[in-house]
Amino acid sequence: MTREAHGTHPRGGVTVRGSGAADTVPDVVVVELATEVRAADVGAALRESTDALRALRRALDDAGVDDRAVRTGGTSTWTEQTGPDGDGLRVVARLGLVVTLHDVASAGDVVGAALAAGGPAVRLGGLRLVVSDPSTAQARAREAAWQEAAAKARQLADLAGRALGPVVWVREEEPGGGAAPLFARAEAYPVPVEPGEQTVQAALTVRWAWADDPA
Repeated sequence: MTREAHGTHPRGGVTVRGSGAADTVPDVVVVELATEVRAADVGAALRESTDALRALRRALDDAGVDDRAVRTGGTSTWTEQTGPDGDGLRVVARLGLVVTLHDVASAGDVVGAALAAGGPAVRLGGLRLVVSDPSTAQARAREAAWQEAAAKARQLADLAGRALGPVVWVREEEPGGGAAPLFARAEAYPVPVEPGEQTVQAALTVRWAWADDPA
């Protein structure tokens, strides 16, 4: 059997990459909310934005959202120019909130009620559907990736007139991340949430030695 150690490469064998995917239904909705207020000074902007955020928070409490499912999101203040000549200034205060909802069926109604309670200062950053436990789908995706890699290796071995030996090493690749949502104004109505399906992906790089290579 060919050995690989101390960064050296085996004398023979084949290295292939396989990818696989498995569908699963999301069971959690992550909602990014914020209140955004413009005022003449920082104190007024923060006060009004905080009042709107408290109203939004009460609506979440009334809907039965657990306190542990709510956390502070992006929070900031800045100034912007006003007037036709841009010679005036006003302060913008944005207070963010990230809410994790574990009932997909009622998530739209909960978000709609929160938006209505927050009034014109509320913003909806986006809804993100996630799978709380993707391990089962990941296992299926890995199996599919392995089957693809093995099929490629067998074909290459046949083309080379060789027989596959044992696996020398396996490397799993990590999935990439997504883009951050943009904030936008939101009307006060129940937000449609359809879970659909999400695809969990896996990728493996596998090296086989040739069966007839000397150890």
